[in-house]
Amino acid sequence: MKKAKKTHLGRHRALFDAAAIGAHARFAAQGFRQKDLRFLIELFSNWLESAMEGPSLAVENTQIARYLAVLVNEGLAKQAGDHKQPRYRLTRVGLMESLARLVHRNHWWPIEEFFFIYHFLESYHARIEALIAQEGSLFPGTMKLEIAQLLDLNSLAARQGQLLDREIAKLDLRIGDCRKTSDLAKKLKGKGLLSDAILKEIQEQVPYQLNNQKPMVELFRETPDENWIWEMEVGSQQRAARIFVPMKEYLLHLRRQVGALKGNGPR
Repeated sequence: MKKAKKTHLGRHRALFDAAAIGAHARFAAQGFRQKDLRFLIELFSNWLESAMEGPSLAVENTQIARYLAVLVNEGLAKQAGDHKQPRYRLTRVGLMESLARLVHRNHWWPIEEFFFIYHFLESYHARIEALIAQEGSLFPGTMKLEIAQLLDLNSLAARQGQLLDREIAKLDLRIGDCRKTSDLAKKLKGKGLLSDAILKEIQEQVPYQLNNQKPMVELFRETPDENWIWEMEVGSQQRAARIFVPMKEYLLHLRRQVGALKGNGPR
């Protein structure tokens, strides 16, 4: 059960971090309560409902308490008030850490999470800046500069665009390899080469993705009943047409959507 809860938090960490920032900004003077954080998590998950498994994220009080306890133990938040109704505020470092976790994504998926983060920062940008200005000397110049960089929507969109560009380039390579494999199989078959010789040549010139794990010739020997020449000549083209080309078109569409966001910098 504990493992499931940890996975649950890990999968939706962006919603927890965004909710913590939002609650901190909304209740800066008195601090936010656990139920304030829970409401924002469920609100944000409602916005992503169509992209999540089932309806809006149902968050248990124990998950909220555990998340906040970790923040407090790591010095990212402070607890005030009595134990029955505690209130919380993010520390300077906690605000920066939460923002950094939202912004520094190293993968293009899930794409709906990126669009949510972009919208969240766009919406809360002014509140966060006002909060920092209000706290004055608690935020030295270097920290203000770092937070301004984290709130830079142009940079956020540019990074996401680079991640998508990388995936599109990978698909281009796979589509190209499929076509090379098909053309080479046709050419060698036309010369009258036997199956094992054809596969050996293809393995050398256009090795498939798992070739280091199991070379193509070895795979052929283990499954001699498989029509490997058809697989190379026709199957490779079909994989490109049915899997890689549609995926590329999908990512190109997303790339255009992300590109359209550029220019809407911090307000």
